[in-house]
Order: sequence, then C-alpha cells, then structure tokens
Amino acid sequence: MIDADAAVIAESIRRDFPVARSPRAPVRPLTTAAKIIDCVLSLRKPYNTVVVPRVSRFMDEHPKVRTCDDLLALIGTHTTAAAFVAGALQMNSPRKAAMILGVVEYLLDAQKQFDAPTEEHRLTLWAQWVRPTDYLLLDVSNFKLAGFQYLRMHFGADTVKPDVYILRYVQNALGRTIAGRPEREVQAVYAMERASVLLGRTARSIDANIWERATDQALPS
Repeated sequence: MIDADAAVIAESIRRDFPVARSPRAPVRPLTTAAKIIDCVLSLRKPYNTVVVPRVSRFMDEHPKVRTCDDLLALIGTHTTAAAFVAGALQMNSPRKAAMILGVVEYLLDAQKQFDAPTEEHRLTLWAQWVRPTDYLLLDVSNFKLAGFQYLRMHFGADTVKPDVYILRYVQNALGRTIAGRPEREVQAVYAMERASVLLGRTARSIDANIWERATDQALPS
C-alpha cells in the first residue's frame, strides 16, 4: 500500500512542483539548544513571526548555551520550566515548557546509544537511526509525530514533518482522510519519503515546497 500511495503522491508532486526547491544554506546555523526550542515552539505557532524572532533572540542573549546539558542547566536556573519559557522566550506556555524539558532529557539519554566525539554527531546518528513510529517511546505530553519528525529533520534526517499542510496535501492526493488517524499519519510519512525517492528529490525539499505554497511564505535561509 505504501508503494502505491507513494506513486500517486509522486505524480501529484511532479505536477504541482515541477521544479524542486533549491536547498538553502542557513545564514546562521542553529545550536542544539536552539534546534530544540525551534522545534517545540513551531508546533501550532506561526513560524516566521513567532518562532524565528524568539529563537534568534535566545541565541543572541545566550551564546554559550549550545548543548543539551547547557540548556538543561539554564532551565534549572529558573524556578520552573514555565518560568524559563516566560523569561527567556517571552511566551506564557507551561505546555511548551514541559515539552522543551522533556525533549532535552530524552535527547540526553538517546544520544548515549551512539559512539561519536561530539553531541552534534551523536544526534545526527540518532536522527538517521530512529523511525517515525519511535515517537511513541517518548514520554513527553503533547509532543507527537509532527514534533518528533521535525526534531529529526533538525538533526539531519531526510524526512518530512507531517503538519497540517503535509497531511492536507497527502489527503488531497490520495482522496482519503489522513489527519487525526495516527496510523495513517505515520503511513503518510513513509509514503512521502518513498515518493521523494521515486522523484529523485530529497524529502526535505518536498516538505519545503508544500509548506511555502500552503502558507505563501518563504522559509528563512
């Protein structure tokens, strides 16, 4: 079924996006800490207007907070994780605070499985090794498949983030409901990855094509 869906999706992408989105190197690479914050804040928030300025400001104000350990230590200087988010990120969201803390603790543990000299390298190996369904192993409330996939993308996995735009695109291409059905959302990720192979493109470039057209915005370089 995945291969059949992938063929239909690939044809839809070929028609809608005849030219693949050119890869853009980021002007300012994100640290591990900034990637975690960017990932969590992006869930159900406008990216360019809410997330980007907060992440940029965080990096300006906390240039030495780079790793998971650094971020955990900074959170620990506040009375609660929610106080950290309110003060450092100018956002009143205990839910996102709990997600940031949970993801940091998860990544600190997950990277122990990989033998590499730097955290960045260990998390790259992690992102390429885990599969979409591994989001079920996280004990982080409200951090589900889309967040897990975007976290993997931040650390180098060539995949897609099944947000509302990706899921809507897959639904329209296949003619059946995807959103709100966890098993179908996971299948959609695999089908999109397979479609990217059929097209000879990266899954990340397809994700960007769909997001930029759906939001009528450009992702920041």
